[in-house]
Amino acid sequence: MSDAFWANRRVLITGIQGFIGAWLARALADRGARVVGYDRADRGALDLHPGLREQVALVLGDLTDQPALERVLAEHQIQTAYHLAAQSNISVARGSPVPAFESNIRGSWTFLDACRCYGQCETIAVASSNTVYGEQERAPFTEDFALNASNPYAASKACTDILARCYAATYGLPVAIARATNTYGGADPNVDRIVPGTILKLLRGEAPEIRSDGSPRKGYLYVKDTVEAYRILGERAAAPDVRGRAFNFHPDQPTSVLELVQAMVRVAGRPDLQPRVLGAPGKYEYEFLSSERAKRVLGWTPRYSLEDGLRETFEWYRARAQEAVAAG
Repeated sequence: MSDAFWANRRVLITGIQGFIGAWLARALADRGARVVGYDRADRGALDLHPGLREQVALVLGDLTDQPALERVLAEHQIQTAYHLAAQSNISVARGSPVPAFESNIRGSWTFLDACRCYGQCETIAVASSNTVYGEQERAPFTEDFALNASNPYAASKACTDILARCYAATYGLPVAIARATNTYGGADPNVDRIVPGTILKLLRGEAPEIRSDGSPRKGYLYVKDTVEAYRILGERAAAPDVRGRAFNFHPDQPTSVLELVQAMVRVAGRPDLQPRVLGAPGKYEYEFLSSERAKRVLGWTPRYSLEDGLRETFEWYRARAQEAVAAG
């Protein structure tokens, strides 16, 4: 179904200049989709994918401008819409919550209502977050767990999640929600994240640093697996067993920060550069999402092991490190 579904399909991606947005645009354009990006930034992750900017139509605009979004949907006769745009820096949101709320909450209802008014979207996928679960008493977290988000970024994404399900239930919008775990890969303009930051240190011959005690355990999903999840949602969002539902996307087991960094050391072939653990033992976040619903309903399962994904990522940065640093 996949390639035939996407051939000449008119697709909108908000936040196309972001890390995942650009990878998604690459995957869909390669399948023949006619991709339109909506972003307030003229430069970003698109520039890290050679030739991609020429394959998409980039429209500059503010996410909270509903008339502008409605015009884009109508003028390009969009069939499938992805809402990935967000203020995604947790530290920035903690220090200044209102801009994050404006972007992530108001921006989400603006996008969803624009789709409602346009009325021609056949499928819609909205990015929620692994952070919406907050603290839980048991694991793995399934989609029916309470959304205990307690920091500004996580709370804003929980609102996005609820709004999307509201528009599906109330207005019949063909929308599905992705709760994807931490995604890594090449062409990430945010080089301060743990994977690109560690790889760049290894490429410079520097020992990586771990700011915690190395024990926090989370999921780390290679970007191609995350994009595959979005592709499937874009195809299936209108189906009765998908519409209005949230889906977790997570590897089979979480990985500790120390294990993650040690895997990057192995991939880089630098056993001499063992990580320096700087943090003291304490209470750190633990996160483990169940992907059983995605496997059962969508047929999604991660194809890349941690080391295979990290190996491709390392090779990308080894070839293009200067580009990534300049974009970031």
